[in-house]
Amino acid sequence: MKKFLKILLIVSAPLLLVAAFCGYHAYRAHSLDSGVYLSGDGSGGPESALSMLQFSKTLPQGIVCRALPDQLWANNLDPKAFLEIGAAADYLVRPYDRSGNRTGYEFSQRYEKDSLEGELRSRWGEGTVITWYSKDDSCFRVAKVIQAESADSVVMLKTGLSGDSILYVGKRKNGMMTECVACKWRDGHCDEVISENKMELDSVSGKMIGYTSRTRETYVEGTLSVGNEFYADKMMFDSLQRLVEYEFDGQVFRYEYSSNDTANYKVNILDELGRKVGFYKRKIKQDREILNYGTDRYETEITRYYENGKLIKETSERIDFYESVTFQAKLFDLAGNEVLDSTFYEETFFPGLRFDPNAFIIKHKYGENGKLKSYEQIQESYGKAIPFIFVPASLKSRNEVGRLVFDYDETGRIKSITDESEDENRALRYYFPFAMHRIVYSNDKLENYEECKEPYDPYKRLKPKRRSSKKSSRKE
Repeated sequence: MKKFLKILLIVSAPLLLVAAFCGYHAYRAHSLDSGVYLSGDGSGGPESALSMLQFSKTLPQGIVCRALPDQLWANNLDPKAFLEIGAAADYLVRPYDRSGNRTGYEFSQRYEKDSLEGELRSRWGEGTVITWYSKDDSCFRVAKVIQAESADSVVMLKTGLSGDSILYVGKRKNGMMTECVACKWRDGHCDEVISENKMELDSVSGKMIGYTSRTRETYVEGTLSVGNEFYADKMMFDSLQRLVEYEFDGQVFRYEYSSNDTANYKVNILDELGRKVGFYKRKIKQDREILNYGTDRYETEITRYYENGKLIKETSERIDFYESVTFQAKLFDLAGNEVLDSTFYEETFFPGLRFDPNAFIIKHKYGENGKLKSYEQIQESYGKAIPFIFVPASLKSRNEVGRLVFDYDETGRIKSITDESEDENRALRYYFPFAMHRIVYSNDKLENYEECKEPYDPYKRLKPKRRSSKKSSRKE
């Protein structure tokens, strides 16, 4: 009998340990499912409190006052960034013929950048205007972004393809942007306030002591929209301009600093009951900067390597508990340009288990003159014999999903950006907006065009065109 009990104990003990291990992590994973977001725009809670701590570090340089991107999905390349004043950029696509093969390039849309002149300059001041011409069958829709700056203010008027306009007005104090108000612009005046951001400065020292924000702009499935409800938050700072209190939607978070050292310190994020809900650490070791931060849902560690004061490498690891693990490495050249961004991703649930490993790599190549020559994206898929952390992953496939080639004239001005991707269906999902395949820069102006009269349909662009082919269909 004693021998039987010993055998039973030996067999059951490991099983009980495994059951306890699984039970604990299953309970903890389930406990993280509720209360992630506390408002309709997907923000709030410890994650938002941590994000505000990181955001607050940029505020001493001033508020950024400009239009938000129309889509949250950031394109890795913005062709408008290459536009010089007086230049234009034509976006071209490659349509299908009846047999399903790609034909030559076809004009789709254009951006023009000019200085404000005449009536626009008299009204807004010195600045620029970017005009967007979007072809819709045989007519064009026109949108504009006007931006003007002075010593004490900045103004941006954004008019979309639908004709709706939003005006952004920023005010400076002592050379720093301390206020930004956005409103719907109708008939030459502000009609509705959309967002307000204001920084409060100490009257004697001029240091930041408070920041308030309220906005109706939110992202719904990645697309920017203006809702009816304001989301507001408030931040308070100490004499060292460090965030000490954050209030959002009736919740209050406080920040405790380990010391007044600006190089090596630790911050504990506490809720209104005094419970620790997040942390942020910064440490400097010779030519390395180490950041470590997180909440009970995720944890991130970033290490930046410097050489002669210049950033040459950055590595990071992010663990989203019971979801995924992400490793990332970035390399920079001597001019500070990012030349490599490699990300490795694995799904996980219980600690030690790893599933579906894959990697996404971005490469930038620069010429001797520092001009960007090519932009390449590669996707790799891996497999594992056993989904365990110590089992090496083997490469299953490697696909070039995007490759842009840049061409310049003899003066160094850009002439064109061409998509030479091997798999254009994959490439369209990653960087080129609206299925562009080539962008040609010139000094020409679009004249004698007809503006569309029918109401703008924002979903028309997303509707796939029918074509007679057995190949897989795709959106134009």
